[in-house]
Amino acid sequence: MIRTDDVPSSARVLIAAEPELATQLVAALAAAPSWRFEASVVHPTEIDFDRDDDDFDVYVVDVSTLDPHLSNADATGQRPVIAVSQELETTLERVRAAGAFELLEREDISPRTLERTIRHALEQAQLGASLRETKARHGLLMRAANDGLWEWDLNTDTIHYSPRWKQLFGMEDDDIGDSRDVWLSRVHHDDLPGLRADLSAHIDGRSVIHQFEHRIRQRDGGYRWVLSRGLVRRDRWGRASSLAGSLTDINRRKRAEALAAPHALHDELTGLPSRRVLVERLEHAIEQTRRDPDFRFSVLFLNLDRFKVLNDSIGLDSADRILAQLAQRLRDSVGEGTLVCRYGGDEFAILIEGNEEFAEADRLASTIHDNLRQPFDLDEQTIFTTASIGITNSARNYERPAEVIRDAGVATSRAKRRGKSRSSTFDTAMRQEALNTLRTQMQLREAIVRQQFEVYYQPIVALGSCRLTGFEALVRWNHPKRGVIGPIEFIALAEETGLIVPIGQFVLREACSQMAAWHRRFPDANDVSISINLSGHQLGSPTLVTDIEQVLDDVGLPPEAVKLELTESTLIDDPTTATRILGRLRDRGIKLYIDDFGTGYSSLSYLHRFAIDGLKIDKSFVDMVGHDDRKAAIVPSIVGLAHNLGMGVVAEGVETPQQARELTLLDCGEAQGYLFSRPVPRDQASELIARRILWDGEF
Repeated sequence: MIRTDDVPSSARVLIAAEPELATQLVAALAAAPSWRFEASVVHPTEIDFDRDDDDFDVYVVDVSTLDPHLSNADATGQRPVIAVSQELETTLERVRAAGAFELLEREDISPRTLERTIRHALEQAQLGASLRETKARHGLLMRAANDGLWEWDLNTDTIHYSPRWKQLFGMEDDDIGDSRDVWLSRVHHDDLPGLRADLSAHIDGRSVIHQFEHRIRQRDGGYRWVLSRGLVRRDRWGRASSLAGSLTDINRRKRAEALAAPHALHDELTGLPSRRVLVERLEHAIEQTRRDPDFRFSVLFLNLDRFKVLNDSIGLDSADRILAQLAQRLRDSVGEGTLVCRYGGDEFAILIEGNEEFAEADRLASTIHDNLRQPFDLDEQTIFTTASIGITNSARNYERPAEVIRDAGVATSRAKRRGKSRSSTFDTAMRQEALNTLRTQMQLREAIVRQQFEVYYQPIVALGSCRLTGFEALVRWNHPKRGVIGPIEFIALAEETGLIVPIGQFVLREACSQMAAWHRRFPDANDVSISINLSGHQLGSPTLVTDIEQVLDDVGLPPEAVKLELTESTLIDDPTTATRILGRLRDRGIKLYIDDFGTGYSSLSYLHRFAIDGLKIDKSFVDMVGHDDRKAAIVPSIVGLAHNLGMGVVAEGVETPQQARELTLLDCGEAQGYLFSRPVPRDQASELIARRILWDGEF
């Protein structure tokens, strides 16, 4: 990490630009508040981007000089380059491809902005130098370490393996390349799904460390047990850029554990059989179906709903007691001969064997749901929890236990998406859906790396005057084949996988940067604010407040111009953490709004607890205005509640003059919706700011 005291307090700047722009840059540098600059202006053709001497620290160039003069420059080389453009179509991606570090729009040049950009470019250049030095040291360590070391570059999807990694499996340098398939194709088929899941969880930010035991095929065809451990490295946007770790030979320990089989066959916490027993029984059951057409089996895979929230709120010891009580309830729910095992964590599996109809599995799932409606007792606490259950059976003609467990897990995931305390039976469409979901997830990761996201802006207006008061920042995915994709198609998956964190960080920085640029361009629009959605994953980040502060400082946007929107369920998931973090944000002047108010828990107590500044009325209620008086009655209730609590109120999804008229009569302060404008790209949003009045008709 580059510390502030590592960055010099002065910089030498070489400017290659036409005279008017060069004069503007020199003047801005001279007026910079805290840095000293030595600026020199040269003709564009005289600039040497590859020079190795220390005459100049930073190049500031007109975009027009990039293509002919920077094509051979190294973007991470000796000198940081900052491009200046007055062309709207010029993008940061384009100038970075040409070798520049940053892009400045000419209209945004000011002493503070230019100083901040140069400081950041120097930091990035120093960081690049540090990374090169670190990689050199890392190479020495990889050659010397006893464990097999590996480093996975997520941007190029290549893995570098140390010599010791190859030696563990009897391989030579020429035997393998740098593909991840070198590793994954050698993993035992029963261990591969778990390894993939553990790696994905760590890359997505859902686990602190990657740590997984598995078997790898050696050169002679035998398998060796190894322990894989690794840590992800993220860039300043929070995106995972690489994963580095080690493989430790644990074959001797695993052989010793196998000798102590009785302990390996039962779970220590619950006393239930372990997953090993489940796999062995499934192998026998699959073989039995081949011999006896009348033999059937079903598997129920159970996963507690919102167990992480429960774990965080009551503590690990109490959560373990819940799991032990749950295990006893599952035992009490099944008949003699039915296997109940703890698969791992809060996951349990039940195997029904014999000649019973497959409907027996559905009846058992209903019994389990009924049993879970009774509370769990922890000393003086009463805890309620539910479970999602996935079901599959032998009608699928399974060949291996891993296939059964995979499909039961897919069905469990479907049950979770349908809501709490649900069951779902596997069908082939689910497998295709799971494959599609995995494909979309991989494309999302690629989209983050390739910066395929764009922020659209939907205006918020003051009802009555129809004067623009702000924008809501809404993300769009510029898919290379499908075109522009709206958030409804990928945000839920991003939330589920944790990819919402880097996406949210991108939207935060992009939206704040754009609003700061608009404030500079339109001085009379400094009262226009930006509303940004905050996900539960982001709210749980320990660096959220400092990250937001850093963004606002980098772009020069006052906190008062930012409104963060959260859903009711986000607040309820972890109220203690939410109270602490939101209090810190509000102390810094950032406003907090409840999005989609009325569709969630709607508890009045949390409005006071979280010091909320405003409410947004969900579109589903606004749609009823003028159509269903009974359902629309909640709108004046929300408006009145907001006024009584001294909060702002915004109506979402206003599409007709009649809705706007009714909301104005109810004294609803602000509104957004297609009546005023759809979400638009930044250039069209600039035109809306210039207009300020977005509706000139009558309501």
